[in-house]
Amino acid sequence: MKLKFIASFLIFFTIAAVAEIKLSPQWTERYLFKHYPHFLKNSHTDHVLAFYYFGSYQNYTVMGMERVQGDDYTPYYTVLIFKDSKLLGFYQHVPVFPSGINKKGELFFPANSGVTDKVTLATPAYPVVNFPEVEVGYQTVPPHS
Repeated sequence: MKLKFIASFLIFFTIAAVAEIKLSPQWTERYLFKHYPHFLKNSHTDHVLAFYYFGSYQNYTVMGMERVQGDDYTPYYTVLIFKDSKLLGFYQHVPVFPSGINKKGELFFPANSGVTDKVTLATPAYPVVNFPEVEVGYQTVPPHS
């Protein structure tokens, strides 16, 4: 009886631990390397510099990837949107990273970025984000197994 209780407790604890995956910059890098390695492909003029965490809302998490390109190391940014620890899609070549996620689950950008569009995470489709100098569309990724 005692052994059965211990086994049940261990199974429950293991399931709970797996369900509570904490997304972090390190986790994101490993995830992309495993499932979408083309995101991390480097060349002699293009390198991934860093990953950033911008917040979570319900089961959505927003991460950022900074790359540098060219001889002058020009930075460019990609915003990655995850749901249940699976990449849904991304905004590539955004001029500035978001500031975070508000209590309504809206991704927001710095006040001086000029962005007035709202990206609500818990919606089935994401809008184009209009920056003063460029429009950035959302791109989906094929699901992985």
